[in-house]
Amino acid sequence: MKPYLEDFIREMKNRNYSANTIRLYSNNLKQFLDYSRENRFEPSRRIALFLEKRKNTPEQRRLAWSSIKLFYKLVLRKECPYQLDKVRGRKRLPDILSNNEIHCLLESIRNTTHRTMISMLYGSGLRVSEVCAIRIRDLDFSNQCLRIENSKGCKDRITLLSMKMQSPLKILIDGRKGEDFVFITQTGSAYSVRTVQKIFSDALARSGLQKSSTCHTLRHSFATHLVEQGVDIKTVKGLLGHKSIKTTMVYIKLSDPVSRKISSPL
Repeated sequence: MKPYLEDFIREMKNRNYSANTIRLYSNNLKQFLDYSRENRFEPSRRIALFLEKRKNTPEQRRLAWSSIKLFYKLVLRKECPYQLDKVRGRKRLPDILSNNEIHCLLESIRNTTHRTMISMLYGSGLRVSEVCAIRIRDLDFSNQCLRIENSKGCKDRITLLSMKMQSPLKILIDGRKGEDFVFITQTGSAYSVRTVQKIFSDALARSGLQKSSTCHTLRHSFATHLVEQGVDIKTVKGLLGHKSIKTTMVYIKLSDPVSRKISSPL
């Protein structure tokens, strides 16, 4: 079974799947291969029983099946014998922070580099992996924009660069080369995703905000606040790098009713 897993990881790497996707898919496949070693049912029934026994959310079952399906395609070179057409999941609205809450969060971060990183998650609508990967050459101060390369889905995009970020960023990058990462640790290496997440969670705890937010909450807040400002949804879609407009439409539901001149009829 181990060669199967190694083959699967290699094939995903060869096709430029993201590190996060490779980790999630390979973990799910390993569990399925371990289950298959002890349960020698015919493939279709084995997959169905494996998914049934997983005590998790519908989204996680969908992820497990997608991993198995991709394994059949890339490694076994044949169609997956079990089809999972639709998994009904709970339609969750993402959490957002108000502008005041975000400033409260940022004020709790004393380290300038850390505060600038977290600020850019919100100010440019970035994923954590994207802020870690920004290079100096990606910054366009004159046009107030930021180039994001090879992000989720192997896509490049252009997003906003806040005027407020220009001064701290110029101090950070002064005298350094264009290919250098903007945010580097004391050892000169790029920050890891986990480190940025820890910086955020520590700041959230210090701020006293009673919300279960994550770094990604700042990206949701960026999009929602743009919609509240009247930015059209297609523009927001491009700034976020979404593949489908349906993904972006959720931010219309999240936008503040007051900003849209809606009030209760009572």
